[in-house]
Amino acid sequence: MVHRELAVRTFCRWLRLAGFGSLLLIFSAARADDAFECRWAEGPITIDGVADEADWKHAQVIDRFTLPWLQEKARPARTATRARLLWDRDHLYFFAEMDDADLFADVKEHDGQTWSNDVFELFLKPAVDKPGYYEFQVNAANTKLDVFFPRREADGFTRFKGDGDFEFESAVQLRGTLNTRTDKDQGWSVEGRLSWNDFLRTGGRPAVGETWTFALCRYDYSVDFDGAELSTCAPLKTKQQADFH
Repeated sequence: MVHRELAVRTFCRWLRLAGFGSLLLIFSAARADDAFECRWAEGPITIDGVADEADWKHAQVIDRFTLPWLQEKARPARTATRARLLWDRDHLYFFAEMDDADLFADVKEHDGQTWSNDVFELFLKPAVDKPGYYEFQVNAANTKLDVFFPRREADGFTRFKGDGDFEFESAVQLRGTLNTRTDKDQGWSVEGRLSWNDFLRTGGRPAVGETWTFALCRYDYSVDFDGAELSTCAPLKTKQQADFH
């Protein structure tokens, strides 16, 4: 696993708007279009890997996934990702639809090395002045990884991956065949929800006006690539190293 640093330049702000409220995620305010709104889910969301509820239709799309560690040569990812976020009083929901011509995932152990497969990742860091942050992953075989890092340290994943259980649900839909490396696939999607109760160790559900750091990320493995392509929607600043942490 590559040691990676969670950039503190990506921000999310939680604001209550008209009605029940809205979750506003704001990347660094360098550009106005770095703001994404996570809207309130009025009705129930069924976790089945298909974003067919009406609430998903009005969720804002996050689709600018790039390779920022290439610095002046930074470019969009070769395969597109379209992600959405929703919330209610009990859960944070996510959905990601990914183009992928070579579906690959062979890790089936919970909290296994899912980053060695096609995987979607969500990082959440509740406070910029405290070191703790969360990492959630789902691979194309619907294997999950969930971990709270109280701080960054060498071999932190091995040390902290078993520290606590998460109420983390997910479902995957494939548009193609998994682990058949000789055909051409179309892609895959993942839908999931996280319970706010699982964030109690860092304060639980965010308060109005609270600021968190976050990043949505992806590993894409393909017979057409030289190694995995890592992409993210966050404007991470790294020293020419693919580093989500």
